[in-house]
Amino acid sequence: MTTEHPLVLSRAQMRAVDTRAVALTGLPSLLLMENAGRGAAEAIARRIASAPGRPGHEPIVAVVCGAGNNGGDGFVLARHLALDGVPVRVLLAAAATATDAATDAAVMFRALDGMAGVQVVDLASAGAEDEWSVALDSAAVIVDALFGTGLRAGVTGVAAAAIAAMNAATGFKVAIDIPSGLDADSGRPLGVAVRVDLTVTMGARKLGLAVEPETGAGDVEVVGIGVPIDPPAELGPYCHWLDETVVRASLPQRGGGAHKGTGGHLLVVAGSAGKTGAALLAARAGLRVGAGLVTVASTAAGQAALDAKVVEAMTATYAHGDDAEPDSFARIAALAGRPNVRAAALGPGIPLGPAMPALCQRLARELGVPLVVDADGLNLLGEDAAAALRAAPAARLVTPHPGEMARLAGCSTADVQADRLGVARRFAAASGAIVVLKGARTLVVAPDGTAFVNPSVEPALATAGSGDVLTGVLGGLLAQGMNPLGAACAAVFVHGRAGTLASEARGSSGVIAGDLPEAVASVRAAWTSPASTDS
Repeated sequence: MTTEHPLVLSRAQMRAVDTRAVALTGLPSLLLMENAGRGAAEAIARRIASAPGRPGHEPIVAVVCGAGNNGGDGFVLARHLALDGVPVRVLLAAAATATDAATDAAVMFRALDGMAGVQVVDLASAGAEDEWSVALDSAAVIVDALFGTGLRAGVTGVAAAAIAAMNAATGFKVAIDIPSGLDADSGRPLGVAVRVDLTVTMGARKLGLAVEPETGAGDVEVVGIGVPIDPPAELGPYCHWLDETVVRASLPQRGGGAHKGTGGHLLVVAGSAGKTGAALLAARAGLRVGAGLVTVASTAAGQAALDAKVVEAMTATYAHGDDAEPDSFARIAALAGRPNVRAAALGPGIPLGPAMPALCQRLARELGVPLVVDADGLNLLGEDAAAALRAAPAARLVTPHPGEMARLAGCSTADVQADRLGVARRFAAASGAIVVLKGARTLVVAPDGTAFVNPSVEPALATAGSGDVLTGVLGGLLAQGMNPLGAACAAVFVHGRAGTLASEARGSSGVIAGDLPEAVASVRAAWTSPASTDS
C-alpha cells in the first residue's frame, strides 16, 4: 500500500531522486531541467487556454527568474511558451547569464536569449518594489522562478522586492516547484514568500506543500521530469499524498451473499451521563460506513440514555456508577470476545472517575482486537500511554487533535503545531501505534515512520462531535476487516470528503456532526454506483 499513494518528498529526498536518476539513466541534469520546464510550460498553457481574459491585462507571461536551477526552469518554460506564440517577458533577479558560465541555468538562458517574442529585462540590481511593479504591470500571467527547494535563509534585497511586487500584482500567478520564500520541508515562509494561484511542482509534491495547509501555493500540479521517481530506501521513511482512486479501491465491498456478520461487529466503549451524543455519533458512523453490527458499552446511566436514542445499535454496560468498577475490564473483554467483533473504539464521552485511567490503560494493553483510542480515552492513558499501547496484542490506533497529541507526547500544543509530522512520527515509534493527528491536512503515521497526508482542508469539520464520527468510521472499517493502516487512511479521506459534501448542502458554518454519518454513507454510495464519475 505504501507505494500506491503518490510520494511526498523532503528537500533532501528530492535531491537524492535527481542524483539517482542521473546516475541510473545516464541522462544529463540539463535534460531533467528541460523536461521540468517544458512540463511547467504545458501546465501554464492549459490554464491560459481555459481561463477568461482579465480586463486591463495584456496577454503576456512575465517570468521572474533567479540564478539557480529554479531560474533555469523558468528560462525553459519561457522558451517553450514563446515557441507556441505566447508573448513572454523574462525578468532577471540575479546575474545567472554570463556567456562563459557552465551552469544548467546559464545554458538554458543562452538557448532563450534573442528569441523572437521574448523580452529580457535585467533587474538584478532593482532593490525597490516599484521597479518590479512597473515591469510586472498588466501581465496576465506572472511566473515565480526565483528560488527552488534549496532555499534555507530569509529572503532579503532584490528577491524580497520582487516577491513583494509579485504579491501586489493582479495577474494570475504561478510558482515553479515551490513558491519562492517557502521552506520546502515545513511550508512556512522564510521572511516573505510569494502567494500564487497555481504551483507546478517537479517530480513529486514537496513536503512543505503537503503538511502545511496555508502555504499560499494555490492549486498544486505535479509534472514529470522524464525519469522514474525512485527514492533510495535509506532516506526513508517516506510520506505519501492520499489518492482517491487508491482509497476507493481499498474499501470493503458487500457481496451478494453478505449478512450482518460479514460486515463485522464494532464495539464502542463510549458515553456517560450527559455525554451520550459522542457515543451515538460514533455508533452511527460505524454503521453508515458499513459495519454490520455496533454495540455501545457505557455506564448504566449512559446506557439508559442511549436506549432512548439508538435504533440500529445495541447497548451494554460496564459500570453501574460513573466510574470503572473491579469487573469493568472483564465485562468489556467479554463483549469484545463475541462472534464477529473485529474492532473496538474507546473514548468518546467516557467518564473521568478516578478508576478510569487504570481501566483505559488495561484496555490499551490487553484487549485482543484492534482498538481505536480517542478523546477522553487518550487523556486517561496519561504519561504511560506509549508503554500501554506498545504492550498491546493487536493493532492500536490513536486519533488525537493537537492538544491531545501534546499531552501524549509531553510537549506543548505549539510544539506539535510547529512540527506535526515529527511529533507524530516520534510518538508512533515510541508507542507502536498508528497515529492519526487530526486537523487541516490530517496525518496518518505508522510506527515505522511511513506517513500519509489527507488532502482535505474542510472548515465544516470544525464542529463538536466531528472527531467522534471519525472514530466510528475508522472502527467500522476495521470491523469490516481492513488492515489498520489502510483503514486509517481510508477513514480520514472519507471523513474529509463527507465534510465537504455536508458543507455543500448546509454551508461550512451550518454543518453539525450529526450530518456527517449520513454524508459518509453518501460518499460511499457515490463511489460504488456504476454511474459514478467522481474522481
